[in-house]
Amino acid sequence: MTDFSKVTAGEIMKRNLITARPDQEATELERLLIDKNISGVPVVEKGRLLGIVSRSDITRVQVMGDALDSQIRDELHWDERQGDGFKKPEGEQFEMFQDRLKRFKVRDLMRSQVVTCTASTSVSQLAGLMGKNHIHRVVVVDGEQPIGIVSSLDIVKLVAQAG
Repeated sequence: MTDFSKVTAGEIMKRNLITARPDQEATELERLLIDKNISGVPVVEKGRLLGIVSRSDITRVQVMGDALDSQIRDELHWDERQGDGFKKPEGEQFEMFQDRLKRFKVRDLMRSQVVTCTASTSVSQLAGLMGKNHIHRVVVVDGEQPIGIVSSLDIVKLVAQAG
């Protein structure tokens, strides 16, 4: 049986790190996540880790935008039948939150508090960090520079191979 306290993050991390920039369009990030079939990326600027963003962060903002749009329509009784937007009877335009979301940048969606580890952190410790913080990825750093990432799926694959 594999002793997961002896296997390190450096041994299982993905080294070809896919990252996002804080000034990158959120829609571009969403396309990147889909194209690369990944669920989250570190946000990096000039080699320094600034945050992390995931598909669930994007979805959370989209769902919140939908809820706000619906609530405002209901409370203000906006008439959907007038043009492509919503208009108050006096003719004032209401810009939907969903429309505003299309202009968001990665910095607007990212979480600035990132759980990190070093390459020497054991897989057992990583699993503990993920469970304690309710997260699916830990960024492996050397100082402030991200050098890799370990996802919960990487740990699941390791356990499956050991079994």
